[in-house]
Amino acid sequence: MKTKTNFLICFVVVLLFFGPNTESIVAQSQGAIPIQLKINDFYILYTQPEPPFVDSKGRLLIPLKAVEDLMGGKVAYNPADRTATIGLLGRNVSAAIGSKSIRINGESVTMDTVPVMKENAMFLPVSVLVKDTGAKMEWDAQRGLLKLNHESFNKSKVLLNFLGQDLAEVTNKEAFDLHSYEWNGAGKLTIHANYDKGLKFSKKQVDIHPLIMYGKTYTVDPYSRPGTGGTIQFTGDEQLTLKRDFGKSSEKVQYIISVGRLVE
Repeated sequence: MKTKTNFLICFVVVLLFFGPNTESIVAQSQGAIPIQLKINDFYILYTQPEPPFVDSKGRLLIPLKAVEDLMGGKVAYNPADRTATIGLLGRNVSAAIGSKSIRINGESVTMDTVPVMKENAMFLPVSVLVKDTGAKMEWDAQRGLLKLNHESFNKSKVLLNFLGQDLAEVTNKEAFDLHSYEWNGAGKLTIHANYDKGLKFSKKQVDIHPLIMYGKTYTVDPYSRPGTGGTIQFTGDEQLTLKRDFGKSSEKVQYIISVGRLVE
């Protein structure tokens, strides 16, 4: 009995010193996480503190900070009344946590859903920010993917870092449909993709290389050297998987972004 008691005490001490990798446990319990947002040529896998998600009303919500970082908007949040203001694509939008009422350029508009707070971050429906603007918005209901396109998005502080870095010629920038991923919280990433069976290519032409954005740093080598890093596996008919280990970082992951292309 004493031996069992000592073992339990030691086990608790180990947990107190090292603790579980919470992010890893969450990822494992969730399994494959769906990829539901694409901005221009970029699949947006993760946005700190949580990936984009579809709410009960069928609207895709993203963190307020991502509107600035990925779309080039100017955002501000007032914690006193839990209200955000967003300047994007020539419009000014005001929205509050839990309220269906928003103001667009001073005019009141009623949404069919509400912004929410998750892990101290405001998430809001992205459709209200781009509807009736110059941006193209396409919702693939069967796929569960929202595609946003506008030239100005490429000038956002995050996406701008990765343009003009290609050394190889891109022959098909939409060759692969990235549909889900797994992230263990310690640098190991798996991305699952579909492709058309009529597509002819060799493994060395596959350019599905994620970019990990940390607090103050980011990885850029996947774009400057396509085809390096990671392992491509063909997992079934018209399906493949990329596995890559980025190594554990002391910095918190802010974004995980990828493309699905063919290169020369």
